[in-house]
Amino acid sequence: MPEAQAVPKQQQPQGAQLSKLKKIELYATHLVTEAVAKEKAGRFGDAIVDYLQAADLLLLLAKGTQEYTPWKAYSDRAIACQQRVRILIAKRKLSEEAAEANPSAPAARLPSSLPAAQDKV
Repeated sequence: MPEAQAVPKQQQPQGAQLSKLKKIELYATHLVTEAVAKEKAGRFGDAIVDYLQAADLLLLLAKGTQEYTPWKAYSDRAIACQQRVRILIAKRKLSEEAAEANPSAPAARLPSSLPAAQDKV
């Protein structure tokens, strides 16, 4: 009789599916929060990894939704994460070049003209 009670994954109620999507969204938000903290601490490589993972999850969420509004929100957040990665790669390259140019000086400060970590993500 236990076999009759088991529900195949394809026939699970939609509420269970929404719960999974919400968990993925919460994890993506957590990754972004962690990335911002790592970025502020100057750990650009770790922040890049977190932003890329969050972008992947958000794109999966966008792919799995049928409605325009949530799709647009997920897509925009994924794009913001990807843009942040580009900025961090540039920052990391600048700091590496500055360190090579003056190896005896402490880590070079980056120009303040670069966007801050407070961007919407």
